[in-house]
Amino acid sequence: MPPRRPVLRTRVLGSRRPPSHSSVRPLHREITICYAYLCGYAYACAEKSARPAQVMRSRCMRYLPDSLRVPPAVSDFALDILACHREKGETLSAATGTILDEMRPDGPLRRLR
Repeated sequence: MPPRRPVLRTRVLGSRRPPSHSSVRPLHREITICYAYLCGYAYACAEKSARPAQVMRSRCMRYLPDSLRVPPAVSDFALDILACHREKGETLSAATGTILDEMRPDGPLRRLR
């Protein structure tokens, strides 16, 4: 029998596999609850959904090593809070107004209480 070639770590760590093809049994998979509306990494996340969902920790951007993580941005929740403040007439900085003009020109996405 020929000797087995070692698997390169970068190829294994850099590849993403769907949970159905994972060698880890469902009982032992580490999961987290994803709240994409509250997450600053959601803009670049492939696992986000409209509702809270269970996501494997190895796929969540919050738990990835710093070298694989994208820079965080302002979450949709924070943008909606700032848009509510602007609708109420509260004073915001010029930089915040510019961000809101770009991201939330029509006000918040969700109506907050």
